[in-house]
Amino acid sequence: MHYKLFFLALVGSYTFGQGGFMFKRPKPELIEKKPPLINEVNVDSVSLKINDNLNLVLKNESDPLTINDKKEEKIMGKGFPKTEVLLNINTIPERVEVSIDGKLIGKTPILGKKIISGFHTFEINKEGFAPISYELNVNPSKSVNLDFFMNPVYDIKFKTDEVGLIFELNDDHRWTEDAIKMKLEAGDHKLRVYRLGDIIDEQTIVADQPLTFQYYLKRGVIIQP
Repeated sequence: MHYKLFFLALVGSYTFGQGGFMFKRPKPELIEKKPPLINEVNVDSVSLKINDNLNLVLKNESDPLTINDKKEEKIMGKGFPKTEVLLNINTIPERVEVSIDGKLIGKTPILGKKIISGFHTFEINKEGFAPISYELNVNPSKSVNLDFFMNPVYDIKFKTDEVGLIFELNDDHRWTEDAIKMKLEAGDHKLRVYRLGDIIDEQTIVADQPLTFQYYLKRGVIIQP
């Protein structure tokens, strides 16, 4: 997994996100090497805003648990010495469970949580929303404020009366059944249709509420009430 590094100016802020998918050019010749057929699709993404009086960067390798409630701890090593940092976390929606390095610390809003600077993994979970997992390097500073925006997840039904078709969603998930149920994150999703190894249709479906999609070969996807 690759991560980009983000640097924040003194007392600055920056917003970045991780999309749910990366669209690629079709490669029909690889169709037999794609993931196995599925009956459920789960997607996640995240939008995150960081405010810090120094900087935060994405983590690119594993690091052990370093949550500490001591007054101050300085561990000399590479870069900055590790110190105690006050952490504030807000989310939309509120009352979201937050875990740091695998340990549940409570529900948002979280104010004044003391952690030790260094690499940490933040996990944000709430039923009905796409889960968030972010790895950050918290550099020594007085405080760090994190704002997470969660996307809702909808129950989607997909039906078709066509035969002999293979459906593919977001370059990853494939199925041949004439009726399946999926959980899709709100937003646009790329649908590709194959017959005998050839791509015969491509279109975008939009999940913005619980829906039933009916697919017709000549008419495409029709939303049913």
